Amino acid sequence: MQCNLKQPVFVLILFWSFFSHASENLEIQKILNTYSFDKKNYTLIIENLNDPKKLTFSHNENKLFNVASLVKILTSFMAIEELGPNFQWQSDLYIQGKVEDQLLDGNVIFKGRGDASFSINDLEKMVRELRDRGIREINGNLILNTSYFGALPKIIDFDEDPMRAYNVLPNAISIQSNTMNFKFIQEKNKIHIETDPRLENFEIINKLSLSQETCRGWRSAMKYEVKQELERSAILFEGKFSKSCKNKEIDLSVMENGKYFFEIFKKLWHQNGGIFNGSYKYTNNKIDDLILIATHQSRRLSETIRDINKYSLNLMSRNLMLTMITESSATPADEGMVNRYVNDWFMNRGYTNVDLYIDNGAGLSRNIKISSKQLKNILLEIYHHPLMPELVASFPISAIDGTLEKRMVYSPINSKGHFKTGSLRDVNGIAGFFQNEKKEMILFVFIINDKKSDLSLNLQEKLINRTFYLN
Repeated sequence: MQCNLKQPVFVLILFWSFFSHASENLEIQKILNTYSFDKKNYTLIIENLNDPKKLTFSHNENKLFNVASLVKILTSFMAIEELGPNFQWQSDLYIQGKVEDQLLDGNVIFKGRGDASFSINDLEKMVRELRDRGIREINGNLILNTSYFGALPKIIDFDEDPMRAYNVLPNAISIQSNTMNFKFIQEKNKIHIETDPRLENFEIINKLSLSQETCRGWRSAMKYEVKQELERSAILFEGKFSKSCKNKEIDLSVMENGKYFFEIFKKLWHQNGGIFNGSYKYTNNKIDDLILIATHQSRRLSETIRDINKYSLNLMSRNLMLTMITESSATPADEGMVNRYVNDWFMNRGYTNVDLYIDNGAGLSRNIKISSKQLKNILLEIYHHPLMPELVASFPISAIDGTLEKRMVYSPINSKGHFKTGSLRDVNGIAGFFQNEKKEMILFVFIINDKKSDLSLNLQEKLINRTFYLN
């Protein structure tokens, strides 16, 4: 009778695989148990993409969480799929009226189509093209055509700091992300404030005083508010600025979107030798008898998503979601359409979307509901996608750039991980990929909704660091 050794060997391999897998899960669980977070308040998924038998860990993977800026992973992937990597936003400059002896007796019309990267330099090139048409004086208005998008929110109600750059509302027309940069510079025991751009009808009222306090929390040590008088605007800075801070800067949205665009246009027109006699107006209606003067194309989407994800740019991401809806439906989109659009996208791909709720493309919301398993499925699609290099490269690199520039500096995955981060009050998360010690690719998702969520950064990094060495 012949002895069959194959079966015992196979059973032994299965047993060893099970034992090793259980041991690794125990290692992860030990780390989780050393922290006092309520287990129902967080979710965790770890998966070895080269060999799932080696490591697969999940906790609360089907429970719905607010994921904050991790929504941008979904937005950028959907956009690459729906719009294509070569998609570019277009902006057009027209004139309407009669030109005679360098005088335009009529209006200048700017039509934006959601380009949140549109800059002062971009507008100046268009202004110069307008001057090159032999026009020196404009006897009319700047008409801002915002018809590309539908009705959009006008009141910022997310938090108590509506002037911060992350709160800028989506719009078919924006310039410099509708923000001004303020630099706080110490000279001769005084604090000076400089702004970029410098605008003719804008004033800085500086009532800051230097203090001996620590630099930590320097933003909260000052107060700022906008003062509006007829056509002039001003910003008042009050409070204290620490001597130990040296120089700091902050981006703030201080003007209504159209007024800011108009003030910059007027400044550029004057700098290029022009005279402007009008004001600015909005329109959503078609205007006849237009003459196209200049067209600007943004960078391609495959490049733009790097800014969106590495620096977690809310305006750009919200505009991108609305652009997808507008382009796919040929209907001017508003954010009331976002959740339906996202849910339909999930259904069309065969993903579960029970109670899924996404109300803007940036994740700046208290109402988001998505599970770590749903997020994992998107990450898996990205990993196996033909455009995976562009998508993964858009995530911040651990200890190198973006929102991770100062994190994981002393970690074994320094420069070995690509993660998107997300945070709001009571929300923190990180999701992406990294290589372990054996050069195997690990998928990692951690999300917590807890009043002490900001204290979870240490836990996140301990989990990642330990996973790096697990076989």
